[in-house]
Amino acid sequence: MNRPKAPAVLLGGDETAVPVARSLGRAGIEVHALGRRSDPVRRSRYCSQFADLGGGEGIQERWLDWLVRSAPEGAVVLPCSDEGLELVARNRAALVERGLVPIEADDAKLLDMLDKERTHALAIEHGIPVPRTMAVRDRDDLTRAAEEIGFPCALKPLQAHKFRRHFTLKGFVADDRADLERFFEMSELAGVEMLATEMVRGPDQYHSSYTYLDERGEPLFTFTKQKLRQYPITFGAGVYHIMDWNEEVSDLGMRFCRSLGLRGLLNVEFKRDSRDGGLRLIECNHRFTASTALHLAAGLDVPLFTYNRLVGAPLPLLGRPYREGIALWYPLDDFRAFRSYRRGGEMTTFGYLRSLMRRQHFSIASVTDPGPLALALRPRFAGLWRRVKRRLGRGSVETPPAEPEQAEVRETVGTRS
Repeated sequence: MNRPKAPAVLLGGDETAVPVARSLGRAGIEVHALGRRSDPVRRSRYCSQFADLGGGEGIQERWLDWLVRSAPEGAVVLPCSDEGLELVARNRAALVERGLVPIEADDAKLLDMLDKERTHALAIEHGIPVPRTMAVRDRDDLTRAAEEIGFPCALKPLQAHKFRRHFTLKGFVADDRADLERFFEMSELAGVEMLATEMVRGPDQYHSSYTYLDERGEPLFTFTKQKLRQYPITFGAGVYHIMDWNEEVSDLGMRFCRSLGLRGLLNVEFKRDSRDGGLRLIECNHRFTASTALHLAAGLDVPLFTYNRLVGAPLPLLGRPYREGIALWYPLDDFRAFRSYRRGGEMTTFGYLRSLMRRQHFSIASVTDPGPLALALRPRFAGLWRRVKRRLGRGSVETPPAEPEQAEVRETVGTRS
């Protein structure tokens, strides 16, 4: 007789949790998820139980309390967000004592990857190219950053998940000293430490390597993909991804992970600098990412692979050959990105349309599991309805305002996990 499969608990992740739940649910695994009421996974047919534990400060404490008190015995704990990663890294002993099965990782090194200052320092130590960076903790640091890094530059949180407790964006782009000071003041008020970093020159395109390293540092699979567009442009969330195979990206990602002694599921992101053609490290994620739905469409069931690895079940085959050239598309935000690229002279209408001439896939849209998309679109429709009512209330239909300038957009548009 077959033993029942251990349940899985997904920690946060917003849209990222949806394809993970679908992968595991289709394999007959009972899926529980922790997050906020607005998380699309709450409406997935593959989510057996959703615990609305809110967001903001104290989120990890509330999740840990649920795991200790309410999680099914023997459940596999899978972070779909950085909050979940930090919870596991700091509380592994308590989770194991409770009879739960957390992700595979060297916890001290996992925490290093959650700290961008530490990540960049380790990369430099091991000869991995990175953009120039500098922690900015006071006004003197701001002055040095302005002088040594110059403008435009990015102001990024040292720990992204702590930043997102207060802001709905990834960071700021400062075009001048006034911008830098204003964004620093906003971060300082929120109590979030920041890092100034140079903007890597070149098109708005990023390369990612994915792998799973076992306890000996041996790769159990490896693949790559590209992020071709993001919104807001220059410093936003990916809105158009494609699967590819790039040996240079895979090799450099592997060198980074092995030289640091990392273990488990890993994603390393790079951007190519147009000045010398070299790759620059952007970040390393120790979890499922926003492009998980694309991986599944390419035949790479990373969630099930990770689950089976943790419970000792046979591993699905991952790696080459897989479906290259297919895309993950966020149509509304991608069109907004295209308009910004076109205004800046970086893309033509023909070039944009030509880029769409491939098989498209979507992060949460699914005919057989429509609930997540319906929940995700609700705020957009609510906002549209409010605008219509305001115009009707004024007795006339006004010309819609122009799209905000890029500097304004960067401060107002949310991001994906």
